[in-house]
Amino acid sequence: MNKPVKADQVTVRLSAEDAADLQVRVERGEFASLDEGVAAELAELNYRRAVEIVGGSDKLEALLDEIEAEAVDLDECVGGQAFPSETPADLEARAKVAEE
Repeated sequence: MNKPVKADQVTVRLSAEDAADLQVRVERGEFASLDEGVAAELAELNYRRAVEIVGGSDKLEALLDEIEAEAVDLDECVGGQAFPSETPADLEARAKVAEE
């Protein structure tokens, strides 16, 4: 996906079977809306991908605990590649100072 996603609206295509299943779950009260259901399913997909990447749910939970405690070296966690520690806002502020 090379095009940036507009934050105001995103279209997601589901098979008829998946859409029907999601609608049933909304009607059962599992989700307040279809939007909430899709968001929850995408979050679950991201979690499963993260589990796969780090090698298991126990390892992911331990990593998340370490990150929460700020006791993890993020450079180690991305295969030794440099991990940007500055946010875009930090970089923007630094650029403005450099211009002055």
